[in-house]
Amino acid sequence: VVACETEGAASFAASFDASSNSDKGLSMVALDGITSVATSLGALEVTPVVVQRAQRHQERGAVGDDGDDVLSYVCTDAEAVDACVRFAAEHRMLVEPACGASLAPLYSERLRTKLLEELNKGGSSSEDSVIVVEVCGGSGVNLELLDGWKAQFVGDDASS
Repeated sequence: VVACETEGAASFAASFDASSNSDKGLSMVALDGITSVATSLGALEVTPVVVQRAQRHQERGAVGDDGDDVLSYVCTDAEAVDACVRFAAEHRMLVEPACGASLAPLYSERLRTKLLEELNKGGSSSEDSVIVVEVCGGSGVNLELLDGWKAQFVGDDASS
């Protein structure tokens, strides 16, 4: 399971990381505000149950012997928007930046490398792994908005 959020809207990552690095159990973090372009799914704070379930899933070690099968990735707004632009070009479907965050590990070299390294850790080749991405979130986007985000965050070269 890979949870993907953008910088400035990464409330799960903040609480998940704080709780993973704490010897006191859950350590919930609340953001002061959403500062990312990906606002449609943004939450200032996640419910403790989400972090507990992620930890329980990790403890079970469903994928790898090390139990590290819940990953939390944080991408930049540029990576999320670039993923939206590239996904639109390849699949002729518009998605908003909150969805672009989930696509970023496929399109961003930085995150793709990180993901493949994590998949290889479990002892199986990343070539044998199946990656499923839940793609949603197109009601808050149109071509004009996507072009504006591209100009603001990616520039003319959307092929990072």
